[in-house]
Amino acid sequence: MTKAVVPEMEKRGGGSVVIVASLAAYTPFPALGPYNVSKTALLGLTKNLAIELAQKNINVNCLAPGIIKTKFSHVLWMDEAREESIKEALRIRRIGKPEECAGIVSFLCSEDASYITGETVAVSGGAPSRL
Repeated sequence: MTKAVVPEMEKRGGGSVVIVASLAAYTPFPALGPYNVSKTALLGLTKNLAIELAQKNINVNCLAPGIIKTKFSHVLWMDEAREESIKEALRIRRIGKPEECAGIVSFLCSEDASYITGETVAVSGGAPSRL
């Protein structure tokens, strides 16, 4: 998808790309090997594209959400006991909301973030987020 939008961004004089990975890139989830590896690969892709697209005035950054209350993650929080267990593992003691990710994406696409490229922002309730 990035390949398809870059020419249009160039015509406009630049832009921002935000890749969505997952906290699983840093802290793999059990029994999800291929998913974990694919998300780790997105961190590398972010770094690589940031280098390749910088001269075109295109910033590339990444969002690595932890457990966010969405349909995708509902199996993790649909059971009340399991949800409480997950909350206990988070420093903030609650599951994230989609709008908390949206705010970061909005910032990364704004002029305020024009000097940020090649970075990954973890939105994870304080869960460990570095290799």
